[in-house]
Amino acid sequence: MKLTRTGRSLLVGAMAVGALSLGTAGVAGAAAPTASSAPAVARKFNCANADKALTRITKAESRIAAGLPKLTAAEAKATAAGKTRRADRLERRIKRLEGTTFTDRLHKVATAIEAKCDVPAPSAS
Repeated sequence: MKLTRTGRSLLVGAMAVGALSLGTAGVAGAAAPTASSAPAVARKFNCANADKALTRITKAESRIAAGLPKLTAAEAKATAAGKTRRADRLERRIKRLEGTTFTDRLHKVATAIEAKCDVPAPSAS
């Protein structure tokens, strides 16, 4: 299976964001619950990396937003060409990226980091 450069960068970006959010949540989820006021996502987070992590989350959200129109156009093109299998795959990917599960997870991690480390979210540029 050959991926285009855009598809590969979108895939790598999504995997990096997933690893970042799952890595942070996985470590905190494995710990025993305590009476801490910090959300579970940020209990073991090192605040020295807060700016870097928040920047990565912001970049991932912007990549997703920029990639959705391209995926939609590719889906329409595949449908018009009669490539239903490819169109179905693109449709599933679009639904997953537009879904609230993925973005909610990113927002949860970002909010937890901001609350624990008293760092504002980086401005979208």
